[in-house]
Amino acid sequence: MPRIDRASEIRKVRAYVKNAESEIGKLRIIPRVTRGYRHRYPFDLVGLANLSKAFALAKACLKLLASDHADEAHGLSRSLVECAMNLRYLTTDPVLQDGRTRDFAKFAMADKAFWYHYALENTKNRKDKAELHAYAKQLGIVANTKPARQHWAGKGSGFVWYVAMLDHPLDGPMTVKHRKNAYAVDYYQTSAFVHCSLPAIDSYYADDGVPFCISASSGIHETFQSTLFVILVYIHSAIAYVLFGLNIDRPARLNTLFQTTLNNMKPVPTRHKSARTEKKAGGPL
Repeated sequence: MPRIDRASEIRKVRAYVKNAESEIGKLRIIPRVTRGYRHRYPFDLVGLANLSKAFALAKACLKLLASDHADEAHGLSRSLVECAMNLRYLTTDPVLQDGRTRDFAKFAMADKAFWYHYALENTKNRKDKAELHAYAKQLGIVANTKPARQHWAGKGSGFVWYVAMLDHPLDGPMTVKHRKNAYAVDYYQTSAFVHCSLPAIDSYYADDGVPFCISASSGIHETFQSTLFVILVYIHSAIAYVLFGLNIDRPARLNTLFQTTLNNMKPVPTRHKSARTEKKAGGPL
């Protein structure tokens, strides 16, 4: 895609992100956190924090794209997918929402237990160790590295696949086939760029017989436009799941912003023109 077209596509998605953020602000959402009832509405805090994180990830991806680091933006976009999938899982069943949200929040204790283990191993001073023991006792922490290596929802490494296969009240006409395709393109493919496996370094192979120098990506995998679609679809999804979880009606303006931007996006180019397909995937209705 020519540079002038890439700049135009970035402006479309950047405008969407900016306008969607403005629409969220207009809702004047006030989290229900009152003294003495700090955990009564856990999703208010966890859901909204995840939404802010989703927007931060989207903006970071856009900066990378604007700096000609499309492959790196593609890898980072997987975190946005995960953020939205966390929200999907939390809100799939309203009856289970608070319990799942508490599980998400309580996983911080596994992180504390992990670092408590290493703090004890590396602390030699008796006074410092005593302070660590007192802190751990106060919080009910036992030094243990194993829980932190588990997934917070107890679903292991297949969490995103598991959540993608769950039905959600916002799915509408979206079928299991649609969700499988989205998993393949938006999560499985981006995972290769997270883990720096072969597809992630394809764009950086040195030429035979030519003295090596650090090079920029050749762009062979066409990750630029795919990443823009991930940003657009999963910001829309994150917003939808959070508002659903908070029992707040989604303003029609948010749906219009999303659909208009989606319709105006150029398709993802493919190297195999005989099998050319367009990525025009939507999120929750």
